[in-house]
Amino acid sequence: SSSKSGEPGARPRALLWAFAPNMPEKGKEASKKGKEPFTQQYEVKDVFPHFCDRKTKLLALQDVPYVLRAMGLTIYVDEEKGIREQLEKVDGMGKPVSLQTMQSWVEEHGKNYVKSYDDAYSAVGTLCHEGIIGDKSGRIQIKHLQHLVSEVGDKISVESFKKIMKGGDSAVAVGIKEDSCSLDEFLTFLQK
Repeated sequence: SSSKSGEPGARPRALLWAFAPNMPEKGKEASKKGKEPFTQQYEVKDVFPHFCDRKTKLLALQDVPYVLRAMGLTIYVDEEKGIREQLEKVDGMGKPVSLQTMQSWVEEHGKNYVKSYDDAYSAVGTLCHEGIIGDKSGRIQIKHLQHLVSEVGDKISVESFKKIMKGGDSAVAVGIKEDSCSLDEFLTFLQK
């Protein structure tokens, strides 16, 4: 998930969408989940209050991408400026954004930023197929994945990566404990 602090967020996930053709055969999970959104989707009205100014009930323009990501939309860094420009046309240049403006924008454009399970499967599978994080059979090598996310995009520190893969701080956390895992195992893990 995305956060303001730059911890695991949009860029590592965005990298996955950059590679898509030439995929290994889909596993059982991919076949079942297909066109479902890969990340859980939330309504603007449920997310907006967590980011807006408590007194004015307006959202700082620079925080718009955080709200959209918190809703479960996939927003790439290079798309942020265009989205802010679209919203500025309604509420004014550099001005904070209202809930109604965000709601209208999401109704018109939100569907363009929802990635499906198939999209995720294709992206991660291509990273395997190309030998970047795994092999042509779709087996992900955790050390290769760690190298990728610590060197590309919004880099994730090795310590943070290990914590994420372990399942975080929770005593009941479900993580990836082996040196490798299948595409389906990895995608299911990402969705938790």
